[in-house]
Amino acid sequence: MEDKLYWYWFCSMLGINSRKQHQLMEIFAHPKELFRTSPNIIEEKLSEKAFQRFCKSRSEDQIKRQYEALREEQIRFLLSVEAGYPKRLKKIYDYPYGIFQKGQAWLERELVIAVVGSRHPSSYGLELTRLFAGKMAKIGIGIVSGLAKGIDGAAHRGAGCERGVTAGVLGCGIDRIYPWDNHQLFYEMYENQTVFSEYPPGVRPDAWRFPERNRIISGLSDGILVMEAEKRSGSLITADCGLEQNKEIFAVPGPVTSGNHAGCHGLIKQGAKLVETVEDILSEFPDFTKSSENIQHFQKKSLAKPEKKVYDVVDLYPRHLNEIMNEAGLSFGETVSALFLLESKGYIKQIHHNIYIKNIYKG
Repeated sequence: MEDKLYWYWFCSMLGINSRKQHQLMEIFAHPKELFRTSPNIIEEKLSEKAFQRFCKSRSEDQIKRQYEALREEQIRFLLSVEAGYPKRLKKIYDYPYGIFQKGQAWLERELVIAVVGSRHPSSYGLELTRLFAGKMAKIGIGIVSGLAKGIDGAAHRGAGCERGVTAGVLGCGIDRIYPWDNHQLFYEMYENQTVFSEYPPGVRPDAWRFPERNRIISGLSDGILVMEAEKRSGSLITADCGLEQNKEIFAVPGPVTSGNHAGCHGLIKQGAKLVETVEDILSEFPDFTKSSENIQHFQKKSLAKPEKKVYDVVDLYPRHLNEIMNEAGLSFGETVSALFLLESKGYIKQIHHNIYIKNIYKG
């Protein structure tokens, strides 16, 4: 039996989680060794159910039939050593040795943001999520979410509307459409985007699997944006995974009288970055901002001296006219004139009265 089939058996047919898989590989080094091990040796290292599956599943014919069925359903099984396996995911300590993928191959972007939130969001949350995801996708940021109702679905749709790249991570078998309310989105993702799951076909969407899959949503990304989350929201588990994985955490605030946003406000109190615009996110990733082909990079040599001074002071973090004037070392009149000219040319934009940021978007 070829090497990959042993890994397929190990990752899908034993029904053990990733942490247990890593523990076993510290002992056996390769699933082939485990496959050939006497049941007497392995029994004490597995739960009763996993041990029963171990005894029943060691049939090469059965393994080959199941693996062939994947190809018929256009499902790929990617090993962590293969090129198609997401590079970021390999960096987390409990990464899955193998992951199932359906749809298009995952085109890893230079910057990837996970967008998560409530399954029952307000219209404010839905609209803002589509806006954020669309703007990020438009400038080449990959969007990851969980294909659930509410915020997840809005994030995928927002990215898709801008023909961006988005991936959904399931908490059930790769072939299971759950929730069914999102069936149209699933079909669109299978056709044009990417769907991942560490669970093989047929696995039910048991509640305990979703917190487990959240580490993969986080692992695929560079940062987690929580759009709308209650105090006990599952989105906060994703944020916790992100903290463990050393990811940037962002949260969008909402009305203080709404319990829908209590989780976001709690994250902000604990140190997550308060986000009002996409620029707030980009300011944490200056290398992406400098290198992205979809972000405007102006030729400052063509600017007059006062305009250049002002442009050098304005950045992705909102700055007030007085602060810009003082740092640029210009008079009030020179600063106002330069700001007007830069804004008229599309180099900067005024987001509130006398408050400016750089305009990074093309078009």
